[in-house]
Amino acid sequence: MRLLQTFSICFLVALLCGFSSQSILGSFEGTTTTNRDPEQRFLSLAVTEKKGELKLEGMAGYSSGRSAAPDFSGKCYKKTNKYHFTFEDSFGNKGFGTITKVNDDILFSATITTLKDSRCVPLYHSILLKRKKG
Repeated sequence: MRLLQTFSICFLVALLCGFSSQSILGSFEGTTTTNRDPEQRFLSLAVTEKKGELKLEGMAGYSSGRSAAPDFSGKCYKKTNKYHFTFEDSFGNKGFGTITKVNDDILFSATITTLKDSRCVPLYHSILLKRKKG
């Protein structure tokens, strides 16, 4: 009987550890081209948890260094199978977005609702971000 209890506890711990890799906590980055421009745009994102609250911080820009390169931050919360967030960037733009888990990576998508600098708009289009290892 004791062996069965020990096995059950070990099984639950292993199961929970497996789910922890499905977390959106961590650092992510990705590059892609915009619709009309072959130049690469990039986005890096860090999601942390402090006192039970999810926070995100990131940076977006173009690989060549041209145009705007905003830093942004915001708060994030889980709703159904997606994470929703609000953000404000270093150019004064504000908005909301979603983060969807895709295996160990995430799909990031944001919409600007208060536009202060239109150069930032293409940088927030949907992009797949790969989890940074190490």
